[in-house]
Amino acid sequence: MSDLEETSESQPILPQTSSPQVSIFLFLLEVVILLTSIAVVIWLILTPKSPIYIITNVHIPALHGRNSTSHVYVSSLVAMNSTSNHTRDPTVLLDLIFSNPNKRMGIYYNGIYITLFHGDVHIGSKLLPGFYQGYNNATTYEVLVEANKQFWKEITNGTIDLRVCLENAVKYKIFMSKTKHRQIYTEAYVPVGSNGRMLGKKNIKLHHISNKIKN
Repeated sequence: MSDLEETSESQPILPQTSSPQVSIFLFLLEVVILLTSIAVVIWLILTPKSPIYIITNVHIPALHGRNSTSHVYVSSLVAMNSTSNHTRDPTVLLDLIFSNPNKRMGIYYNGIYITLFHGDVHIGSKLLPGFYQGYNNATTYEVLVEANKQFWKEITNGTIDLRVCLENAVKYKIFMSKTKHRQIYTEAYVPVGSNGRMLGKKNIKLHHISNKIKN
């Protein structure tokens, strides 16, 4: 009798196996977690980022050489005052960088419309042709905007606060497909000194605005 008791006490205890329902649940949970992780990665890769617009330089030749004949862009000089003894260059020169921050998406830019203001005074506008830009790429533009006569009346003190507005529509190229057009409105304020050059920091980024720019 004692031998039987010792035999029964020495038998190992077998681990309990999980039910089939629990195994299926764990498997499905792993699948859901995996698919969710893949979806998040794809979303991060394929969510379009807006292009970045940066002003690297502004030059107003008329401010730099008020009492002398301007030697910049001679072919585009226009006499603003026939009684004066010098020729005033009516242009405003902008250096811009268009940057595509996306890793796997190109950008199709439609016509890019640039408008300049000084306070409520409309200085001038310029339409740039559209182009395609690859991902992780940057494009530089030198833009000349011809200013109207009212602008020169507003800068008698030699310094101005220039508002640069940019609007355009873009499409994104994702693999072999293209998205719908997305309208973008941006602006930035650029202080310009009496020497016709930018004041303060360089590389001013244009910020997004919700409303359409009014001329």
